[in-house]
Amino acid sequence: MSKKRKKRKKQKGPKKQHFVPKCYLSEFVDPNTPIGQEPYIWVFTKDGKSRKNKAPVNLFTENHLYTIKFEGEKNFSIEQNLSKIEGKFANIMREIKKKKPLSDHDHAHLCIFIAAQLQRTLRFKKNQEDFIQQLIDHGTQISLAHGVTDSKQVKEWFEYKKDIHKLQLMESLPFLSNILKQMNIAFLCSPDILKHPFISSDDPCVLFNPDLQWQKFYGPGFGQKNVQLTLPLSPEITVMFTWVNYHGYGLLPSSSVENLNRMTRSHCDKEFISSQKQTKWIWFSRVPFDLFFILKIIKNETKTFFRKIKNKWKYKKIYAKSKK
Repeated sequence: MSKKRKKRKKQKGPKKQHFVPKCYLSEFVDPNTPIGQEPYIWVFTKDGKSRKNKAPVNLFTENHLYTIKFEGEKNFSIEQNLSKIEGKFANIMREIKKKKPLSDHDHAHLCIFIAAQLQRTLRFKKNQEDFIQQLIDHGTQISLAHGVTDSKQVKEWFEYKKDIHKLQLMESLPFLSNILKQMNIAFLCSPDILKHPFISSDDPCVLFNPDLQWQKFYGPGFGQKNVQLTLPLSPEITVMFTWVNYHGYGLLPSSSVENLNRMTRSHCDKEFISSQKQTKWIWFSRVPFDLFFILKIIKNETKTFFRKIKNKWKYKKIYAKSKK
């Protein structure tokens, strides 16, 4: 075999790479797909105004998303490792659909799959690249202020930005997987997958802390007591990780299923998916259709209103005293 042919063989690999895996998406295909057609999923824009159907193999892909160029050759080792993780997940899903308890081995591999999915999305990639770009911009300004026009550090950051998403994905995987392994895991089941199926999206892992919903400064994090991570696994089952003592398989009321769907739709980056072509108005509501929650909103808004009035009078008195 000639050197050119060897080189071509080494560079051969998948060009289209999923940021939401095909094996995961396949769980959301429309059961009413006409005979003879490739099974498809209903894909909606975030606002729900546009709808199309697509096969899982053609959905949520980017060219060479995980491919690394090393000495002029394309390296597909990250994509290959992710494929192995996906293969394990497909086997675990068979047990979950039977509503069987997971073995320690399966539990660990489910945590690895979800830890990877948390970081695989295009939104996560953009956030990482934006952070490095900020460092590049600040570094460039500092260099110019000191009369340096060719900063070695800025050049290194620029090169690092090209592969940060790929490298950080693999580097952070053991750390995130270990955190998830320590949390309690529960499987939330829909009472009727024909009327109330779970939906998913292009960013399917939702990290949420109900304690933080009344403010805009802090985001949810794994170190918070009441944080929860949810991931729809199929139209019937959503997995939830929490620090509270909640585990096993549990049947949700239909209202709770739709509230989780509302969060999934709201959290999506650009598109959400469903096994059915109809949407529901509750998915687009800013608040859940829950009387108790609405009362909490009213209570919170009332407190905020009176706090603003109190502060306004307080500053008026301080200003009046300063004038004297």
